[in-house]
Amino acid sequence: MTQGALLDLVCGPASPLPETFQRYRLVAHLGSGGQADVYRAVRVSGGVTSAPMTVKVFRVDPQRPIADELRSWDKGDAALMDLNNRGVPGICRRADGFYGPPPHRPTERPAPGDAVPYQVYDYLHGVNLREYVVNRSAAAPNARRLNAVSALKTLAVVLQQLHDPQESGATPVLHMDVKPSNVMVLATGEVRLIDFTGARYFREEEITQIAYTPESGGPEAFGGVKHVGPAYDVHGFGAVAYFMVTGAYPRVDGRSDVGGRPDASPPPWSVLRRHPLLERMPALRDHLHLPLADRPSDRPQTRDLQSWSLHLAELVRRSGLPDVGCDWHEVDAGETGRVVGRARPSVSGTETDAYQRIERLERELVSLRSGGLPPTAMYQAAPPVSAPPVSAPPVSAAPVSVAPVSAGGVAVNAEGVPQMRGRAKVIPRAAPEPTGMMDIGHEEDLQPRYTPPRGERSRQLKIGWEFTGTGAIIAFICWGLWALDSEGNLSGPFIAFLVVLGVAVGVFALARLIGRLVLEQRLGRPRRSAKGAHALTGLFLAAAGFAYLREVSWAVEVYHWVTGLF
Repeated sequence: MTQGALLDLVCGPASPLPETFQRYRLVAHLGSGGQADVYRAVRVSGGVTSAPMTVKVFRVDPQRPIADELRSWDKGDAALMDLNNRGVPGICRRADGFYGPPPHRPTERPAPGDAVPYQVYDYLHGVNLREYVVNRSAAAPNARRLNAVSALKTLAVVLQQLHDPQESGATPVLHMDVKPSNVMVLATGEVRLIDFTGARYFREEEITQIAYTPESGGPEAFGGVKHVGPAYDVHGFGAVAYFMVTGAYPRVDGRSDVGGRPDASPPPWSVLRRHPLLERMPALRDHLHLPLADRPSDRPQTRDLQSWSLHLAELVRRSGLPDVGCDWHEVDAGETGRVVGRARPSVSGTETDAYQRIERLERELVSLRSGGLPPTAMYQAAPPVSAPPVSAPPVSAAPVSVAPVSAGGVAVNAEGVPQMRGRAKVIPRAAPEPTGMMDIGHEEDLQPRYTPPRGERSRQLKIGWEFTGTGAIIAFICWGLWALDSEGNLSGPFIAFLVVLGVAVGVFALARLIGRLVLEQRLGRPRRSAKGAHALTGLFLAAAGFAYLREVSWAVEVYHWVTGLF
């Protein structure tokens, strides 16, 4: 199917009313992804058409149980609805969602078979960031360009509100697939983050699939939910910034010859690209690589992305890199507050000739259809298809009754009404296709699994060592004063001090174990340091030191003398 080609298809939710099957008129195919096809459409009611809308038609994988497919779709749909209700700016607006037969021609009844999920969004007039950068070279040199600083600030605000919601009781959300093709550049110069199919609430039980795009995804996707967190979206943000600076994606296949040094044993995830332009500018390269670090703990926090973007813009302005269609100068506060529909020149590269053509022809199509057969006549020979309920009962071992089949090969009920074909058995799980969604429901599906780079765990254990070190110094000084005051054999005090150190090691290990059980396994949150365990150990050592000091006679006398003054 040619992108942008004019169509004549209809779709709608399964309903007793025949006209609901033609609720949406699909007039143009906008694109296809690993899981769905996207169309430009209008909502029709009583022959009146709405403003343009975007309809996303999901594909049902025949190799997976239908219940798994629906649960996956429902999780992303629920997260997007919640974000819309919270008023998060800079994201696509969900208008409708339903479950119904595949798209079909207006004069035909829906084809029998499994229904598919649909999502309906506001239509965004523009192009995605990948298309914008690729096609920007053909634009006029002095035409208005996308302001990169404003665009990155918008994405930073979106991620901040996803990861750190201010509403009481709101659950953080991970987008899970931030990349250039999921950022829409509107004609007004604004940007929108789209495609929340893989979005999930940041809870371990919610994340059973991880969206992974090799060119822009972080390697922690191979480690499952225990390693995926807000830093995963930060990596996608870095991939968008990298693309806006260089016009290329930040990661390449680890098996390829990168920079003339092939890796003998490449990891299953993609590795950072060695871009020739950036290699000549170490300061810009290192700054761009910060949010793209392999280790999530090395990336900036979500709240720091705006300041990171401002520094990036300053480095790009000084670098003299080739123009890929982005303006890196800061804009006025009033400019960043513009709204959709404001009268202003369009950003060059967002205009599409098909937009005006389809805008005109879609209404002509509706007029032509209204002069044909009425909706009821179209379905007199074929009553409406009844779709299975979304909440299907669990599969059991009970026998499955098979509906009778008409002469035309379509399953019918006792009254002769065509029925939607259901699933008589659960199809065994097959190896997942490279659709961008990694199923982490079973440990064996992720071989080889992601493991932190060498030295990562030891580096984390060192973070916060100053607390333990301070406590150890206090304990050692107080022990020394006690040992000198005892005026006897030092072997006993020395053994006692070793016992204290051994207990301190146990306190540290116990704190780390509790953190692993509670933070990682219970809450699904990665630990980026050992500050908590070090602080607890330091307090124990300091307390032990003061206990030694209480056994020093002259120290006790000094303490009583000082307290007596007050």
